[in-house]
Amino acid sequence: MSLALPDLTLPAHPSLAEQLLCLRRRWRIVLGCTLAVFGITSFVLAHLPLTYTATGMLLYAPEEASVPDRASPPAMVNQDAVTASQAEMIASLPVARALVTQLDLAAQPGFSRVLRPAPWPLSLLEGPAGHGADALAATARRALRVAVEPGSDVLAVSFTAENPALAAAAANLAMRLYLDHERQDSYARFSDAQSWLQQHAAAVQAGLDETETQLAKARAAAGVVQGAQASLTTETASRLAASLVQAQASLALNQAQLVAAARDTAAIAPNLELLRKEQADLAAQVGALQDVYGTDYPDLRTTKARLAAITAQIDAATARAQDAARADVAADRAEIATLQKALTTTRSQAQTEDAESGPIRALEQRAEAGQAMLRSIALQSDLLAQDVSLTRPDARILSTAAVPTSPSTPNRFIILAASLALGLCGGLLLAGLADALDTSFRSGIDVREQLGLSCLALVPEIPQPQQAGLEAPFSLFAEQLRALRAGLHLGTVPRLVAVIAARPAEGKTTLTIAFARALASSGLRVLAIDGDIRQPGFNPVFNVGGAPGFTDHLAGLAVLDDVLLPDPLSPLMVLPAGTQAKAALSLFLSPALDSFMAQLRDTWDVVLLDVPPVFALAEGRVLARMADSALLCIRWGDTPRHVVQAAMTLLREAGVTLAGAVLTRVKVREHSRSGFADAEIYQPRYGGYFR
Repeated sequence: MSLALPDLTLPAHPSLAEQLLCLRRRWRIVLGCTLAVFGITSFVLAHLPLTYTATGMLLYAPEEASVPDRASPPAMVNQDAVTASQAEMIASLPVARALVTQLDLAAQPGFSRVLRPAPWPLSLLEGPAGHGADALAATARRALRVAVEPGSDVLAVSFTAENPALAAAAANLAMRLYLDHERQDSYARFSDAQSWLQQHAAAVQAGLDETETQLAKARAAAGVVQGAQASLTTETASRLAASLVQAQASLALNQAQLVAAARDTAAIAPNLELLRKEQADLAAQVGALQDVYGTDYPDLRTTKARLAAITAQIDAATARAQDAARADVAADRAEIATLQKALTTTRSQAQTEDAESGPIRALEQRAEAGQAMLRSIALQSDLLAQDVSLTRPDARILSTAAVPTSPSTPNRFIILAASLALGLCGGLLLAGLADALDTSFRSGIDVREQLGLSCLALVPEIPQPQQAGLEAPFSLFAEQLRALRAGLHLGTVPRLVAVIAARPAEGKTTLTIAFARALASSGLRVLAIDGDIRQPGFNPVFNVGGAPGFTDHLAGLAVLDDVLLPDPLSPLMVLPAGTQAKAALSLFLSPALDSFMAQLRDTWDVVLLDVPPVFALAEGRVLARMADSALLCIRWGDTPRHVVQAAMTLLREAGVTLAGAVLTRVKVREHSRSGFADAEIYQPRYGGYFR
């Protein structure tokens, strides 16, 4: 029986049912993680004090000032940004310092770490403790929150403290401090506006006095009392300019029509469309008749005559239209020349008149502007004195903060529920991660899929397993031994079977002794050989430490009958490891081993050979090669897959024939909840079969 290479391809993506079975197998991780997160959260909540949040509502509605501010640009100000800046002003550090001073927050345990330090490990989350007024102000600023209500200019001012009355007092005090600051700022703006108006009025009055002096001197020099009026010459020039524009537009239109007529006569003679259509139809008839009847056909000559008459009529009308357009263009050009000449003469006359009356008109206009500015300043000053909005703040309190009756933080119910959900999610994640990282074998299905070997039995882990098959013949352990025997007899019945494992503590010696006793009790002649020379596993079970045995017989130092020992609990015969440990490999490679194995096959029905682990000694592979077949013991839930696969590679290279694998030391309770198909036998419904 040759050993096939295992299939090392990646498994398919697990289904939902397989994932649920994974959680069932790893329920301890899920439960432990959930309880750990819940316990830590409960501990933290138990040491966190209850805090109360009081909230007051403030409306920011600035009144528009009746006096222009020199510092403010005429651009539109973003009201949302202004409101947000007011929120930052309320929650500023100066306000926090005022709260610390007026409310004596240094004496409150929630603000001073000296009065009540946080317990470990919560103190690690708070960082180094600060001292002095700055640290208290920073703590008060963190407790003060100002939020802008969406879509409005309403500010929600909140303060959080362990004392509900203190929280309400701090929120109301913060709003009052802001209003006091706004009131002072409004009064400062009012004073600045009055001062600016007075200075501006004085400057305008000085300029007006100088302008009136200059105007009086100009009038005296010109000998007039009133300012010069607009002359008729100026009005005539305006009318001439308007007429010139109209004439130029008419010329441009006529020139465009004349140019279009040169390219397309239809542009100036649209009334010829019917004649043109008739001309096109006659031209088509001439072409058709000429193609069919030739040039001498009577109807063809008649049609050509009609076509020539219509063509002459169209050409005459087109010529008349073009002559009319040329006449219009010439008339427009003559009119433009006349208007330009008259306009030049009129403008020259107007400039002469303006040079004489212009200075007086300019001084009169400057004087009128100065007087209008003084009247406007006087009006602004009166409105400023009457506008009380300039001396009141731009905000007002909509509702004061009431003393809260229930704590705002921490919300124990929500936090504990969230911790349960977080712990459960973390547990599920860790369970999936643990199952993904677990490369051990936990079912016969894993052995078949990963190694390509038949899993002949799943031997449970029980106390004193070597004699469990004798004392409880109807137990689950004994039934797995019978399943192993049946699996070995399905093919060619081996007489010499080697029991081997990849590494120590896999349960191969226990399986060898228990399986040998079970076979011997069924009436077979069975011999169990301890081939693990350096670590004999039979010595503590049969109390044969130091007795001659297997290696002594191969070395010729003892006769076989002298080294065979009977089992006191069954008809089994036992061959100890012997005393020649140093020469064991040489003895196993000698011809004496081959003849001895042939002798055993002829004498015994079954010979079970307990050999060393594959990675421990080379003797194990040599002895396993001499057997008819080998049983590979794999410790359930412990031995990694790559270790077993590497061991199988070594056995294949040594020429060992593997009859199958046995999962040893199976934990019944865990495997019964695994959901694997071969765990069905552990269910309570099978309790009547095993006892």
